[in-house]
Amino acid sequence: MTVHLGLDLGGTFLKWAIVGHEGGEWRCIDSGSAPTPADGGASAIVAELIGCAREASARYGPVASIGIAVPGRYDAIRGTVRFTPNIHVDWSGVPVVAAVSEAVGVPAHLVNDARAFTLAELRLGAGRGAATMVGITLGTGVGGGIAVAGRLHLGLDGAAGEVGHLTIDPDGPRCGCGSRGCVETYAQAQAIAAACGTETAEEAVEAARAGDGRAMAGLAEAGRYLGIAVAGLVTLLTPDVVVFGGGVANAGELLLGPVRDELRSRVHMTSPESVRLVQAELGTLAGAIGAAVFGAEASAARGGAGSPETAGPSAAASGRSDAGSSETAGTEGGSAEAEPSPAAVAVTG
Repeated sequence: MTVHLGLDLGGTFLKWAIVGHEGGEWRCIDSGSAPTPADGGASAIVAELIGCAREASARYGPVASIGIAVPGRYDAIRGTVRFTPNIHVDWSGVPVVAAVSEAVGVPAHLVNDARAFTLAELRLGAGRGAATMVGITLGTGVGGGIAVAGRLHLGLDGAAGEVGHLTIDPDGPRCGCGSRGCVETYAQAQAIAAACGTETAEEAVEAARAGDGRAMAGLAEAGRYLGIAVAGLVTLLTPDVVVFGGGVANAGELLLGPVRDELRSRVHMTSPESVRLVQAELGTLAGAIGAAVFGAEASAARGGAGSPETAGPSAAASGRSDAGSSETAGTEGGSAEAEPSPAAVAVTG
């Protein structure tokens, strides 16, 4: 069995997961977290990444690869982070990948956190066994990822799957990305709370479950806009499954029901009933687990150790220098990031 480490950089916690791979089986062996030392700047964060990596390596023996999930944009060629909207530090000149790789002595790779979530759910979670899958994270922003032919699809620059920045209203609200009417402007936690008349999205869900009319209508509206985007993705990709994660996804059918309604109304070139819409299974550890799998598959695609049989060029880090443009999306759902509990998951596929 080869052992791989995933690190998921969040605004509040840095989560890690040790994932084993053997004979087509992926298994999360252990996991943990540490506070993100954002006050100390980028160098302190990298030092914490290295500390977590060394501790995990010492505990479980040499790891074959490391994946690092970041909530923002990164440079895949230089191995640096460019911008993290919810972690306000200056990343200029900080060699994230080189520092971690040299400290532990194994290959390291960067990936966007929403793409890591998608890969985790594809290999170990709600999307396992799917050939084509869409992953959507709903929290402080709306992120996503796409898997085609059983592999994570990154596109030209690592940014493929930015569901939150699909335009669904050309004259809609201005989005943080610079466009107008993006899905994110309607389906992110803050927008849902405002539509429901609550302080947070969590309160909105609680109110809707208690029968509050405004909260129910607000969630239905967010589901409708999200459904418009998902309908387009279903028409384009005809996926086996769409997996929803992040704190807002805890609304369940209060949000997914309207999404299903939009699919029935708008999807006519394929059967909307054949596409499964499901909630994620791996919780707050999905980013770290997905980062570990990504590191393993990217290393294998480049001739490194581990050689998972599911690896391929589209699972490797992009050759372009500007990657991972999920600037406002992540798996830290809702208005706060929950501290994870250890997981032990084993699946085949």
